[in-house]
Amino acid sequence: MAIDSRVGLQVTALETFNTEFSPQRLTEVFNERILNSRTVGKDGVHPSLVAANLDFWASRISDRARAGTYNFTTFKQKLVLKGHDKPPRQISVATVRDRLALRALTNVLMTVFPDARISPAHHIVEEVATLIEPHGNDFSFIQIDIKNFYPSVRHDELLRRLRTRIRHKPLLDLIMQAVGTPTSASKETQRNTLGIPQGLSISNVLSSIYMMKFDEFAKSRFAYYRYVDDILIVCPTADAKRNFRLIKGRLALIGLECHRLEDNTKTKIVPLTTGVDYLGFHLAPQITSVRKSSYRRIIDKVMTVMTGVKYNADHAKILLRLNLKITGCIFDGKRMGWMFFFSMTEDVKQLQRLDSFIAKTWRRLGMEQYGRPKRFVKAYHEINYNLAASRYIPRFDEYSTDQKIDLIATMTVTDRSEVANWPIERINRKFFQLIRKEVAELEKDITPLS
Repeated sequence: MAIDSRVGLQVTALETFNTEFSPQRLTEVFNERILNSRTVGKDGVHPSLVAANLDFWASRISDRARAGTYNFTTFKQKLVLKGHDKPPRQISVATVRDRLALRALTNVLMTVFPDARISPAHHIVEEVATLIEPHGNDFSFIQIDIKNFYPSVRHDELLRRLRTRIRHKPLLDLIMQAVGTPTSASKETQRNTLGIPQGLSISNVLSSIYMMKFDEFAKSRFAYYRYVDDILIVCPTADAKRNFRLIKGRLALIGLECHRLEDNTKTKIVPLTTGVDYLGFHLAPQITSVRKSSYRRIIDKVMTVMTGVKYNADHAKILLRLNLKITGCIFDGKRMGWMFFFSMTEDVKQLQRLDSFIAKTWRRLGMEQYGRPKRFVKAYHEINYNLAASRYIPRFDEYSTDQKIDLIATMTVTDRSEVANWPIERINRKFFQLIRKEVAELEKDITPLS
């Protein structure tokens, strides 16, 4: 890289750092991304307490970050179960002030490394489906799952990659301070020397920066796709084993190990027509469909909602929640829900079977008198062919005050006239609180993808 280009990148990094860590910008980020959350870190401080003295905290974070004296508090440990035969995944939960600093850092890195953005899963699935459609078993999938991806990232290698575009020492120190902060359920103070904490706003972009050089190498040789730690390659069957050994060796050079090459693991070589499960879909030249585990998962989710009639007499609330599971929604400018994610499926019969199952269960529970659930097939067609004009899928960003009052009354089992007498600020606050909670559940419905 030429010196002029490198200087340009350095200035960009420094200017972006100064912009994102200005008190004014930190205040904006807090109000947009953190204020309405309920997450608290190890110090137990709620976002509302920081909001009450936001000017002070924004100035303090800004001053310390720029001076290179900002220190992160030990992250709170949260364990997420992955399955009955797998160890739980450790998620790191930062304090409110640290989340603000981390979000600002994420914004800096996304600006300085725009090419580190992870392609949306939809784009990857569509690309793979288009690529494999005309091919047969003279081509194969190589599917590789990296072992303990986040915990295996080497700090020296990460720093080397960051330095290709960042020269400002306080910024580099702040990033490495974040990845070195321990995660613990106790009073652990020993710093991490290996790995990136999972669950932080900065985690994905750092892992992507770490893999950029490897991705460049792989893309120059194969039809290569990666989503975090899941790698998929399409290549001639005759070259598959040799290509796997090459990829395995290249991963080892940066401290990463993949699972052994076996048919019953996530690392495998299979003919195209056999297909693979990738990013929630089953991909094969014949058809793209929702993978079985994802399909079973949504059945479990809707069953959980419907069987709630045994314990909850408020049937309108149950129907609203069930419909939200089926259609998803648009909120905060984003498409949320299972059907949005799987709208690329070509196997409409799967959706028809879901609709039939829900209708029969609804009748068996004696719930028809309270209305009929919406349908996955209808949501599928609305998403793919009529989304701009559709009213079948809730657009919570466009709800009127009357619609907000109706929803609040239904979800909280409160008399509508009582809610209608609330001040408009309270109505809006409660509405967004309820919707954020439901949307969080929708997001959980489509994760994890692997």
